[in-house]
Amino acid sequence: DVKSRRARAITDPFIVPHSDGAGVIDAVGAGVSASRVGERVWVWNGQWQRPIGTAAQYIVLPQAQAVFLPNNTDFAAGACLGIPALTALQALNLAGDVRGKNVLVIGASSAVGHYATQIAKLRGAHVIGTAGSDIKIAHARAAGADEVLNYKTEPVVDCLKALTGGKGVDVIIDMDLSTTAAWVAQGALARHGQLICYGSNALDV
Repeated sequence: DVKSRRARAITDPFIVPHSDGAGVIDAVGAGVSASRVGERVWVWNGQWQRPIGTAAQYIVLPQAQAVFLPNNTDFAAGACLGIPALTALQALNLAGDVRGKNVLVIGASSAVGHYATQIAKLRGAHVIGTAGSDIKIAHARAAGADEVLNYKTEPVVDCLKALTGGKGVDVIIDMDLSTTAAWVAQGALARHGQLICYGSNALDV
């Protein structure tokens, strides 16, 4: 939201931010089955091309954006299934078959990184994560990371080479190309490996 405000003109006098959420359908409009009232759902793209997002008690959305949420999934998890989980899923789909491959997840304790770690592990990858504190390292391990490097205290590239027999990782799922680009130049990524990036701060060139 902050980056959007910096780069885009405000289009409406009143804006409620945020895209994702979860809850119970309170009412439906014309053409939507009344049976959906009371249904537990997760929602996505709440504030995409409209002023009112999910940082509110209520939101009105097209029915396709209110997706059934099973009873065994709480609303906190449901609220993460939009941008975080779908971004992670798309990243791993782009990576293809990661079974037996070394996959580096940058920020493995972050929202997207958490799900990227889980999905990669479920697909048979050897997952190496990065995190910046003991608490975040523990979170990444709980999500399924086999190894987690503290990027604040450890020489990440050297550690990656040691863990991969000097060749570098096969896939990098990256939240900040401005940092990882330098690691790639130093040999963090194997030849013909894949770098899949979903964000970046300003590049230092």
